[in-house]
Amino acid sequence: MPPVPLRQKDAWKKLEAHYAELRDRHLRELFAADPERGTRLTCDEVGIYLDYSKNRITDETLSLLWQLAEECDLGSRIEAMFSGAKINTTESRAVLHVALRAAADATILVDGKNVVPDVQAVLDKMSQFADQVRGGNWLGHTGASVDAIVNIGIGGSDLGPVMAYEALKHYTDRRLTFRFVSNIDGTDFAEAVHDLDPARTLFIVASKTFTTLETMTNAHTARKWCLAKLHDEAAIARHFVALSTNAEAVAKFGIDTANMFEFWDWVGGRYSMDSAIGLSTMLAIGPQHFREMLAGFREMDEHFRSTPWERNLPVILGLLTVWYCDFFGCQTQAVLPYDQYLKRFPAYLQQLTMESNGKRVTLAGEPVDYETSPIYWGEPGTNGQHSFYQLIHQGTKLIPCDFLAFAHSLNPLGRHHDSHPTRCGPRGPPRHSCHIEHFPAIGPRTRCS
Repeated sequence: MPPVPLRQKDAWKKLEAHYAELRDRHLRELFAADPERGTRLTCDEVGIYLDYSKNRITDETLSLLWQLAEECDLGSRIEAMFSGAKINTTESRAVLHVALRAAADATILVDGKNVVPDVQAVLDKMSQFADQVRGGNWLGHTGASVDAIVNIGIGGSDLGPVMAYEALKHYTDRRLTFRFVSNIDGTDFAEAVHDLDPARTLFIVASKTFTTLETMTNAHTARKWCLAKLHDEAAIARHFVALSTNAEAVAKFGIDTANMFEFWDWVGGRYSMDSAIGLSTMLAIGPQHFREMLAGFREMDEHFRSTPWERNLPVILGLLTVWYCDFFGCQTQAVLPYDQYLKRFPAYLQQLTMESNGKRVTLAGEPVDYETSPIYWGEPGTNGQHSFYQLIHQGTKLIPCDFLAFAHSLNPLGRHHDSHPTRCGPRGPPRHSCHIEHFPAIGPRTRCS
């Protein structure tokens, strides 16, 4: 029997009727009818505190969204991903970014092979290389140590690493300069290297196939830039490493394949920042911090896999997006991080969400008759407050907003951060809702939609 189309599912029909009853209700009214929702509609899981009480929802909304998740067999789909099933039906591939941060003694099978040992071997190889560079023991062609690293990639080979570098900049080795090149426009490369010394610069070329047009164009420009000063083809092997699986092309470029860091076809580019694609991140923050980051990812993976919907942070936020996008008709979603370190997070989320959900057919190949994703955009606060918040706050468009803010700044300077709680709540505008999320070792952050 063919699966029931999404809009024909019982929960979807009930949500349509429920939306008709709820759509014009103000947040003030919702809080007046349920004064405890500000503490009740919250979750405190895996070191993150999420307050989603300021969404246009009631207990009935949530109950119907949980029902929709069950009718879509979400639990089985999650388990299929973790078990290595080829849920990427277009390319007949597993989707196993979770294996990149699995425990070293875990078993995750792809075509009958446990891939975890391979992942750990690459992590060990990355760690050894990172220790060499960070310790000043990786010498360039002239015998000088490296003081600048330039990551050349595009898409997931750029957006993840540059977001991670900016987000974790507080923990980076400031003796090293990091630059990221992605645009095929030559200005991107020229500006990235204008003050660098080829004799002390290391390039990371990130391309699984080593054929990506933009990446390889910039890589060959970098090669010419090095040789213009170093005058010896043998220098390439000391100033370039590769994140790739195409050993033949890597060797032809002049890179020693011993310095080629592998990743696998079951890693989608937009999910790859914790694979070898994260080499620049490891060089910046060190192997120990990188593995701590992976441990945090693993903790969230396990939470997502095993926690009931009512306390499952990714599921709650995902279903709220369905609610706004497919029932309220919201076309966009703003992501507004109140921390300068997260300035590239909206750009990272653009690819992560819109490339993942930007589909027009179902798994069965049938055209969809519903919205599959909003458009994600955003800027750091408080910059956005002096730019586009007027339209969000008082305009005619309904725009869900996710506010992300750390309660404890890593750089506390005077009164740059107010000491009072974020002023979001029942007195806020009708088109606004807020969440608060906390991170261990960094502090609480506030998120509002």
